[in-house]
Amino acid sequence: MLGQPRDASLARIEERARRTLISAGCDPETLDHVVGHLARACPDLEGRVARLQELAAFVRAIGRRAARDYFHAVRDTDAVAELTDPAVLAFARSVDPHTAEWYFWAMWGTKAVRELTDPRVLNAREFFRAMDGSATVEYFLAIRETKAAAKLTDPRVMAFARAIGSDAAVEYFGSFWETGEVDALSAEKVLALATWLRGDAAKEYFAAIRATEALSELTDDGVLGMARLLGARVAEEYFRAVRTTRNVAALTSDGVTVFAEVIGRACAREYFRVVTSTKKVAELTSERLLRASWVIREIGSDAALDYFLAVAATNVVLTPARAGEDGQTELEESSVPVLTLVDLPKYQRYRPIALAGATALFWWGAWQSGAVALATNLGVAGLLAVVGAWAFVFWGALLVTGMMADRSTEQFVRDRRRLLNESGIRWHDCLSGDRQCPICWAASRTHRDERFDYGRFCRCPAC
Repeated sequence: MLGQPRDASLARIEERARRTLISAGCDPETLDHVVGHLARACPDLEGRVARLQELAAFVRAIGRRAARDYFHAVRDTDAVAELTDPAVLAFARSVDPHTAEWYFWAMWGTKAVRELTDPRVLNAREFFRAMDGSATVEYFLAIRETKAAAKLTDPRVMAFARAIGSDAAVEYFGSFWETGEVDALSAEKVLALATWLRGDAAKEYFAAIRATEALSELTDDGVLGMARLLGARVAEEYFRAVRTTRNVAALTSDGVTVFAEVIGRACAREYFRVVTSTKKVAELTSERLLRASWVIREIGSDAALDYFLAVAATNVVLTPARAGEDGQTELEESSVPVLTLVDLPKYQRYRPIALAGATALFWWGAWQSGAVALATNLGVAGLLAVVGAWAFVFWGALLVTGMMADRSTEQFVRDRRRLLNESGIRWHDCLSGDRQCPICWAASRTHRDERFDYGRFCRCPAC
């Protein structure tokens, strides 16, 4: 008789737990299956109710969406023992509900219960906490689509994803289910390169693989070697060019990779940026341009940008001949293309920073020297004197920074013109002509400097 009230209380607790599980998405058949397993695992009523109560608290903690996928996994895999294991429940509660939802979604989609309840997954809480929502989705999507749960839960792959960061991991895991090439993407040479690149460069690498599915070309030793040789910044531009143009064959050819290595990092970066922006792959990978690497090295990266834009716009490659035995040089082209517009550096934008610095320095000096305190004691006249001194300093700084910006721009133009002219690329003096060109001269007889730099160094393609 003493046990009846206690049994009734346990029965009420069990009934509440059952209602909680049903409201979270557990159908009656699955619930009976779960309760039956708990009854076999815990013969005494108190132990069974405690486990059922623990399960009810678990589904409340992970939320309705994750709970639905949890019960779906229980029903489809029939792995009640594994999925009611306290270690699995503790793992799902330790990560955010979004991760728990996709975890169980991948489980019932693959039925890879053994792999996904392995201690190496259940102990990888820090990995899932380090990944943002998008990376988590791509990870479990890769597991579900490839059915390669064992390889994708390898600690080596998880550690690699953490090392390259969430943004790059999104593209990395996305490339698994886009290409299906699990072995190639988890190869040591691929992981080593991406670990070395890190960040945005690694992200662009896997984004290129994902967009083109050209895994064999983009894991070729020649491509990987070029990326290592030229560095992460150039590699980022290169893989962006591949992803944007999707012309894998041309951009992974030996001619292009060797050309990029020969012209050097700075020029190679400008080269791939122009390929990305213009998408003129045929013009910029022509055999004649690839043979002109010595021209690019001589004119430097600033002028090389103009050179590549000119080639993209005109499909004419200027290759001045090297001096022959008689010491004479002749251009291989009878007509030399005038370069297309590239924005000049905006040195004027640094003036506000310089003026702010001069102002801060003046008032700091005035405060430290006691001039501010002295002026305050002298009244209005003293304050006006200090303000007047500041205005004089500000005006002087305004003049000096303006002169420096103008001289820097002029020097840039002179250096650019010299580099191009030394290689036989004309940069003419538009003001000395007839001023009749309808493109670079307006009807009011004013030169359109905003379109073609300065009149003296006009780069209008028509005149």
